[in-house]
Amino acid sequence: MAVKWITTAYPGVRYYEHGTRRTRNGQPDKYFAIRYYVNGRRKEEGIGWASEGWGAEKAHKVLSRLKEGIRTGKGPQSLAEQRRQAEAVRSAEEEQRARERLADMTMETFFRDCYIPRARREKRSWKTDEQRIAKAVNPALGHYPLRAVRREHVQAFVDSLVDGGAAPATVKQYMGIVRRAFNMAAETLIDGSIPLFTGQNPAKSLRLPAVHNSRERYLQKDEAARLIEAAGRLRSPDLHDAIILSLNTGLRLGELMRLRWVDVDMGGAIVTVPDEDKRKPGGKVPLNEAALSVFRARKGAVGADAGGRVFPPVAGGAVRNNLSEMFRKLADELGLNAGITDKRHKIVFHSLRHTFASWLALAGTDIYRIKTLMRHRNISMTMRYAHLIPDATRDAVHKLNSPV
Repeated sequence: MAVKWITTAYPGVRYYEHGTRRTRNGQPDKYFAIRYYVNGRRKEEGIGWASEGWGAEKAHKVLSRLKEGIRTGKGPQSLAEQRRQAEAVRSAEEEQRARERLADMTMETFFRDCYIPRARREKRSWKTDEQRIAKAVNPALGHYPLRAVRREHVQAFVDSLVDGGAAPATVKQYMGIVRRAFNMAAETLIDGSIPLFTGQNPAKSLRLPAVHNSRERYLQKDEAARLIEAAGRLRSPDLHDAIILSLNTGLRLGELMRLRWVDVDMGGAIVTVPDEDKRKPGGKVPLNEAALSVFRARKGAVGADAGGRVFPPVAGGAVRNNLSEMFRKLADELGLNAGITDKRHKIVFHSLRHTFASWLALAGTDIYRIKTLMRHRNISMTMRYAHLIPDATRDAVHKLNSPV
């Protein structure tokens, strides 16, 4: 439907009235437009409604600025261009205000509002991170604005942990949290475009204490036999069977506790450790007769959950979680850790996996086969067992005819 335009007292400004809509004073709502020339061609652009605050005088002021820009060539030459420029100014102002807000965000606020919520979604160990942040990270770094944290601040935190007696592995874990926080901040955008943090991660290239936590001690055959026999006496078939299976397959305790019968192929004598997100690599591990005997016995046991886990949870729980502590107490009772203070030499459940690999090496198994059986990501993790593999160099030393 055609509208009836009405001229105003201001040249180049006209309006039409809405058919039904009224302003606050009961007058018909008016839509204002401006007309002007650019390069000899007439243009007309709508300004807005009276109900939005527009009037003939206000519209004429906008028109005057446009004409001045057209005349001098130094300003917007259309209402659309003027609006784009105004929007650009508003965006720049909003970005500046956002940056000012970011400049005030402290590490403590970032951990609370950004890090922990995301860690809950992505990390199985987020609760541990939360505890470590509250215990040590926030007291040391929490009061600093995120963008004000420097390498020297983080290094001072590292030094304080070391001076306080924290183990090298513990220091490394704390640094992992701080490093991950700044990486996360660089990926976190405010208003969809402004990263919380820019620049080099201040937790990189720090002086960290060397970590020496690799298990070095493995069980001798008689020690393993004593553990198995003692676990049997405890009347704990789960602990007894878990020890035998780990010694003969290298499976970790968590992998054993999550293992389901569908993953055990007794006909093909192989067990499949599933690949799971955020866990160690899975893979297929052959089963020897000792491991097969355990699986057969458990499969036929009264009350065995044939359709579920090989090690069913206790009383409807999610998983068994007491075997590690039971093993530690058993090893201590047998005197396997008597007088030993270095964690690398203490016998814990993970020592069974280390023993599996060590026995393979002592039997002359090729290092690459050991890597496959251990499901290591790279060969460097397996090379720690290479010195146990018999070779000609070792034979030469044994054949040395020394007069001493």
